[in-house]
Amino acid sequence: MKRLAFGLFLVLANPGFVAAAPAAGTGETADEKASEAEAPATEVPEAKKDELPDLSDEVKEAATEKEEATAAATAAQRSWEDIVVVPRKAFLKGGRFELAPFSAISMNDAMIRHYSFGGDLVYYLSDVFSVGAEGQYFIKERSERQSLVGFQYNRVTTLNRFKYSGSLVFGYVPGYGKFGLFNKYIVHWDVTLNAGIGLIWTEIIPVIPDKATWSNMDICPHVAISTRMFVTDWLALSIGLRDYIFLDKFEPLNRSSLVPTPAEVAANTPEVQIAKEHATSSLTQNIMVFGSVGFFLPPSFSYKTPR
Repeated sequence: MKRLAFGLFLVLANPGFVAAAPAAGTGETADEKASEAEAPATEVPEAKKDELPDLSDEVKEAATEKEEATAAATAAQRSWEDIVVVPRKAFLKGGRFELAPFSAISMNDAMIRHYSFGGDLVYYLSDVFSVGAEGQYFIKERSERQSLVGFQYNRVTTLNRFKYSGSLVFGYVPGYGKFGLFNKYIVHWDVTLNAGIGLIWTEIIPVIPDKATWSNMDICPHVAISTRMFVTDWLALSIGLRDYIFLDKFEPLNRSSLVPTPAEVAANTPEVQIAKEHATSSLTQNIMVFGSVGFFLPPSFSYKTPR
């Protein structure tokens, strides 16, 4: 009994003795088992290492592609620094002719209405300045109000009809823009201001139909504003207002009671000439709404840039 107690005391007093003792039935010490337990779980046995694929080449290739993509993006970003993000105009007019037939209708005369048919021939010195010629022929139509005034007030109005006109026109384009149509098309347009001066020929409408008529030739300045929409490279549609201002001569109200002077009697002056000498002058303003179709020549254009 004393021997057994002494042996246990020695075992407890010396732990290394237990650690070094081989495990039962295995031939391994406790220290060896502890080392195996502490070994990393990810360690692959030497026999299986040869079976794993080598990914080092693929990783290097992916890294190289990423570096090349980054370098290309950096170079592209540097090349954009000198680009001004302003879209080109879709239509150029400078150095081109425009032939624009038009039709118009008068708006401000309640007694007589005029329809006109004519055309513009315009040369564009630049994209905003132009010079051209305008000509038109008028067709008159008496309004219903003119006959009603005669029936109601027993008065007959003195009227002149316009025959034709021609003028020299200068143009300026102060604005240009675009808008979306049906959420599908982009339509480009501009605003044009015109001023011109020319001649207009008018003819009196006698109160008494049997009386002779005469014609007047008046200096006629005019101003206009219009908007133009570009359909193709050579076709445009325009609509606008034109205001013709001139001093016209009308038939005298007392034409039937005019008495020729002795000199006129001696010279056998025609009655129509006497009436014309006694004609009354009045400032006339003819405002017309017009629409035109413009054909540009040459039919195409090209951009010229310094670089």
